Amino acid sequence: METTVTIEFMSDTKQHLRALEQQLKHIHDVKVDLVEPKEHVAPALVAIGINKGGTRAERAAQHVAQVLYDFLRDDTSVESQKKIFLVTIEGERIDIEPLSVKEIERIIVAALEGESG
Repeated sequence: METTVTIEFMSDTKQHLRALEQQLKHIHDVKVDLVEPKEHVAPALVAIGINKGGTRAERAAQHVAQVLYDFLRDDTSVESQKKIFLVTIEGERIDIEPLSVKEIERIIVAALEGESG
């Protein structure tokens, strides 16, 4: 799998990680690879690969952005802490919590274009 973006995921429960992984795996043209930390305090890494181009890639990026956005705003468990950083190929960590769906999507599309460029 070629990785388009990687996310660093920190949460106080593994249920969040499993829920996010399942939501991402249901998106067409997207592959997900989860690396769980050995220690509870370390972040989990989720590699997300969009394996198509053109309109299908744009649609997949849109769905991934929407899942991440909704996931961060899901308040079913108020006491839980969730933090997601998008990690670029250059190693830059971007906190996506304050971003809109469109802003998250732009980051993913830019990563896709950098990958194929």
